[in-house]
Amino acid sequence: MKTRVAILIQTFLLAGCWHGNAQVGVPPTVVRASDPPGRVARISYIGGAVSLKVAGTDAWVAAKLNRPLTAGDEVYTDTNARAELDLGHAFVRLDSQTNISILNLDDQGIQISLAEGTVQVRLRRLDEDDAFEIDTPQAALTLLRTGEYRIHAQASADETIAIVRSGQFEAIAPGQSFSIRAQQRARMTGTEMIQYEITPAPPLDSFDDFCQTRDRRTEKAESLRYLSPHVIGWEDLDEYGLWQAYPAYGSVWFPRAVGSGWAPYRFGHWIWIEPWGWTWIDDAPWGFAPFHYGRWVFVNARWGWVPGPIHVRAIYAPALVVFAGGGPGLRYYFSVGFGIGVAWFPLGPHEIYIPPYHSSRRYVTNVNVSHTIVRNTNNIWNTDMARQRYVNRNVSGAFTAVPEDVFMRGRPVAQAAIRVSPQDIQSARIGGTAPPVIPNRGSMAPVPDSPTTVPRPPDRSGRREPVVRRTPAPGPVPFEQRRPVLERDPGRPADPTKVEDLRRDQPQPTPPFRQVRPVPAPPTSPQPTPPVVRPDRTPRQPPPVQPQAPRQTEDRRRTIEQERQRAEPQPQTPPVDRSRGRGGRG
Repeated sequence: MKTRVAILIQTFLLAGCWHGNAQVGVPPTVVRASDPPGRVARISYIGGAVSLKVAGTDAWVAAKLNRPLTAGDEVYTDTNARAELDLGHAFVRLDSQTNISILNLDDQGIQISLAEGTVQVRLRRLDEDDAFEIDTPQAALTLLRTGEYRIHAQASADETIAIVRSGQFEAIAPGQSFSIRAQQRARMTGTEMIQYEITPAPPLDSFDDFCQTRDRRTEKAESLRYLSPHVIGWEDLDEYGLWQAYPAYGSVWFPRAVGSGWAPYRFGHWIWIEPWGWTWIDDAPWGFAPFHYGRWVFVNARWGWVPGPIHVRAIYAPALVVFAGGGPGLRYYFSVGFGIGVAWFPLGPHEIYIPPYHSSRRYVTNVNVSHTIVRNTNNIWNTDMARQRYVNRNVSGAFTAVPEDVFMRGRPVAQAAIRVSPQDIQSARIGGTAPPVIPNRGSMAPVPDSPTTVPRPPDRSGRREPVVRRTPAPGPVPFEQRRPVLERDPGRPADPTKVEDLRRDQPQPTPPFRQVRPVPAPPTSPQPTPPVVRPDRTPRQPPPVQPQAPRQTEDRRRTIEQERQRAEPQPQTPPVDRSRGRGGRG
């Protein structure tokens, strides 16, 4: 056993040193791929049996509250179940027996495929360069304005019904496009050449009532006075906590009813989500915004959350913690009996976060200045995390440690937490923002110890190709094919260029969608261009006004002549000689 532990320690030492060089110091100076998205979709409500298929896997698991979703993930609500996704600027709500897939989720827009069922979209904000698209087997529906939208896809009838309560849709189908305006309902049928009809919107039903109840949670929210509206999950803060002002930190949010021994990043579990890597999932219903934005501080004997600047667009981060370890060679680990333990504590105000995933210098700067007040914004990306003075390092109870197996398999942290002695805390070495723990399939979607049957969508849903306007993101590379790359670089997501190389090595299947473009409007007849008239600077006298005889038809002239004959004799001018044609003068 001692030999095995020694081998493990040597292995982790090598991995830790390499990984430490990648994190503690300068990020890569050459950016070979785009930065990760600045936003995700959060599972913000689960009612009933809701299932999730993680990108890159083929297994369905039970969905968990507060889990971030990104491109490639798929969600299904079973009979009598409902779910809600929070995207910060919009809510997407799923009614019973609904199957959606996230085709695109990045800083340029949201694209969701609805294979079957009913979704409601409450779009609260639409930036100029942002797009929001719902794709069904009949048409691609682009949301043009903020408002309330409802879409139903019926597999058995090959139809899509789109309802606009407020706002405006642009529907694009093969060979045609049209608009659906406020208080209208469009029914689209067929597959190759669809037929559509537009009628008044129907009355509200029970699903609409559910959606309006969820919307009322945000009507009188006070939290928007203290943080950026781009922070996902701010709607829960008023219900579960309170705000107080502190001169040293500004507005601080304190959670209510947390138990004794509570500390940030302790009551929840870790999972692996690419392109960010190790991600914290908190158990609390309010546990999204305070764990993916801002910083934590211990003030007046309790933990408080300090959000970032109000007027800066917040960028999502997987977890804002620092990993530490003790002992020679255990830069990321603590010795736990005959095994290895992983330990961390939360970042405090003004402290720099260096992402463990691939990102540019600009991204590193933006993810910090949107989360906290940075005293010196020059060369943020060049911060040496090992030399920062962490305010939470010496707070009693701030350190959390678990065996590596608990961390890797997504097990509940609080149940397996190990006490770290003050001496180990003082001697601990700062390792960075992720430990070199290699994920496995269970790290992406943890399976409970007693597996149960998880509902999944009917097979017909997967055979219904959506009509799309925007090109979807490339399909995920299966986890088993990414595993060798992850093993060579423990704890870090695969380099995007290596993922692309793996994707090119795979057989390229037929795209599972039908892409269409807006139908251009018919050309109008060209109008003659009027001649350019340049002003004449020579003063001229206006021409004399010449009297003109009225231009009249022959019938009209006869009528006038007859009226004259009936009238009493009056002094008249000489008659007009009309033999010279209309308009002539006598």
